[in-house]
Amino acid sequence: MLVPMASLRRIRLVVAAALVLALAACESDAPKPRESAEEARSAAVRQAGTVAAAQIDGMLDSTTRQMPALRLVATSTSDSCRAGETQGTFPHDTYRLRCARTETRYFGAGGDLRELLRMVDRGTTTVGLIKVSGETLENLEARYGADYEELLVLLGMTFGRPGYDGQVHIRYSQVSGRRTNYPPVELRWPVVYHDDHPVDLDALWSGPLRGHRYLVTVSSTTTYHEVPWPS
Repeated sequence: MLVPMASLRRIRLVVAAALVLALAACESDAPKPRESAEEARSAAVRQAGTVAAAQIDGMLDSTTRQMPALRLVATSTSDSCRAGETQGTFPHDTYRLRCARTETRYFGAGGDLRELLRMVDRGTTTVGLIKVSGETLENLEARYGADYEELLVLLGMTFGRPGYDGQVHIRYSQVSGRRTNYPPVELRWPVVYHDDHPVDLDALWSGPLRGHRYLVTVSSTTTYHEVPWPS
């Protein structure tokens, strides 16, 4: 059945009006910079951040305690809050405000790579970590044989543990490998709070890591405050 042109125009106008109203409602409901910054800096949210820091410390302490061959050379932390954004005609973020904390510990190591990896594997198993993603040593040996030292990037693993809100990430690199210094987070919308203490990897390799063959990073990230966007 053919639809008259006049009816088609009315349908288009109705659809366009509905879209405009939906976008306007979405925008009007969006978090504002001042209110988001005030909430992120509120006593309740800062206290939640302090609790999250203690939980991450406890998790990383218990995990790395099982890896005695690792030598701690540096620690970086990042604590930031980000407001949710509308994205034009695309769905907006699922949150109005989200705050997360990350702590990364940097360790020097040497000796046999396979023994190092087995030690880390035993340590994660001892503290009850469960692998979520990443390549196991056995998988790499089966595919590449013993010549996998240059494939350290594939050995990154992510773990979870029942009762722990965050995840634990373990990564490996070596002195000849590529290293990236990530810039600190800028306090620019939609970021409304940040407290970053990064590490200069080049300075590590020329200083505390000198004489070590490998760098092992053990990190954890957890979201400690999140306000959902009203449905």
